[in-house]
Amino acid sequence: MAIDLEALRRKHEQLNGGGTTSNNSDFLNKFYQIPEGSNAVRILPGKDDDHEFYAETKIHRVTGPDGNTKNYHCRKVHGEACPLCDLYYGLWKTGKKEDEDLARQIKPRARYYMNILDRNSGDVKILSVGVILFKKIIAAMLDEDFGDITDLADGHDFKIIKEMEGQWPKYDQSAPRPKSSPAGSKAEVASAMDSLHDIHSLVKLEDYEEYKKVVAALTGLPELSNPNGPDEDVSDGDYLSKLQS
Repeated sequence: MAIDLEALRRKHEQLNGGGTTSNNSDFLNKFYQIPEGSNAVRILPGKDDDHEFYAETKIHRVTGPDGNTKNYHCRKVHGEACPLCDLYYGLWKTGKKEDEDLARQIKPRARYYMNILDRNSGDVKILSVGVILFKKIIAAMLDEDFGDITDLADGHDFKIIKEMEGQWPKYDQSAPRPKSSPAGSKAEVASAMDSLHDIHSLVKLEDYEEYKKVVAALTGLPELSNPNGPDEDVSDGDYLSKLQS
């Protein structure tokens, strides 16, 4: 029987890490990459009453000794101990500038995921936003002039206006469209709701021991803990980097 060289080549690439870039690209393609300027989207509701239209997490953004940056979901979102949070608070206690710089880098920052209908392409994508833009969305839904903007029949499209200020994007002018409108025809709405991404599965409970290894790689120490726990909540301020696992 002849050897299937193509199958062997694929297996060789897999064993050597081949295909990782493609898989990561497929994952990122699910997300809405916000272009600069004005962009109309329709925020979609949850698939049923048991699912919120958004999923909430906090992200530690860690640049390792190899220079590569990776995002880690904070375990405290699940009510579990988080070695990266322990490191964050511990770094502030040393009084060293380099430790303060590292603390600012790994600070857990709020992140919110929503399914949206891209009005430009018609595709259902995952919108990943920080607390500033999410507050605008929630404020609109609490405003009696808008109400539930995710309503498929009488909701409102949302205009995300992205302006660059140096290297950072700003979304200050973002707002729902004043006039309500259906999300689409019955067929389009059915198709969109069938295409919802499982945003809640993105909020992973990561392994405690794995996070201790990350801390060890950052500090050269087995762990830097805060046995008394944090004395204040960690809030988001300016997480403006795109999601990448």
